[in-house]
Amino acid sequence: MSIKFLNFFLICSVFVFGFSFGHYKYPPYYQIANAKAYVTNSLTSDLKKFSTCSLPQSFEVIDNSHAFLGHAYGSPRKMKRNNGLAKNAMEFITNNKSKLGSITFTGDVFSSPSLDKWKSLRQKTSDNLKIFVAPGNSDIQRLDSRDVFQISEFGQQEYPFLEYLDNTPVIFEDSISNSWEVSNATIELANNIDSKVVIIARHNLPSSDLLSLANSKSGKSPNLNTIEKLVQRFDKDTFFYWMIGDSGAFPHLPRLSCLTFKNHTFIVNGIGELPGDTVVLLHKGKFYEYEI
Repeated sequence: MSIKFLNFFLICSVFVFGFSFGHYKYPPYYQIANAKAYVTNSLTSDLKKFSTCSLPQSFEVIDNSHAFLGHAYGSPRKMKRNNGLAKNAMEFITNNKSKLGSITFTGDVFSSPSLDKWKSLRQKTSDNLKIFVAPGNSDIQRLDSRDVFQISEFGQQEYPFLEYLDNTPVIFEDSISNSWEVSNATIELANNIDSKVVIIARHNLPSSDLLSLANSKSGKSPNLNTIEKLVQRFDKDTFFYWMIGDSGAFPHLPRLSCLTFKNHTFIVNGIGELPGDTVVLLHKGKFYEYEI
């Protein structure tokens, strides 16, 4: 066999493998794609303002954990046949509802909300499980969807509102109605809490510097604060943890992002029905990532 023929054979083999790998998305296609997306996003000029952080991985759901789950309906590519929660999200809830103290949905719970779907969410969990919703654009941006949400048991409170999860204060915000901006009411509430740690649960990214992580730009205000202006509005002596659910719906976005700027940490996740989909767990004041 000549060297020229061998080289030609190797080039053809590499081409066929590469085409098949990309076209049919053989494993570990999504793992590589997600890693590439994360590296690409991390190198954008805006994200360079942040320090990266990581959450310890948990391989089990410890009793009395609190779950934060973004974009629960999963892949937009599948939403025509999937009008409920994503399969892996529903399996996580079904398998762990007896262990969970609460679930916070950080927006886009259903692609096409209805009162029956909100009722079904309660029926598939339990009366003892606390469920909180920081609504997303799919949940309330349309007037009919907003009306349905407000009739349901999960839309009865005025936003923002405060709850405590194992003595940790959590502010639940409606970022859709505020066009992604952080409301003065949220800032006043956050700055008046007597706690060293405050969690803010919302759907949308609160800073223009984080936009490369978003599933979409729908409803975004043109006046969204830069990260520098955002942190100036908050107490400097408090550690703020932002739980955000508008990411992860597509293969080019990371399954989970953890970024810090001064005393603010941004934990961004969302279900895309892709390998590595992650739920964030809170247990005794510490965050963990849990792959579903």
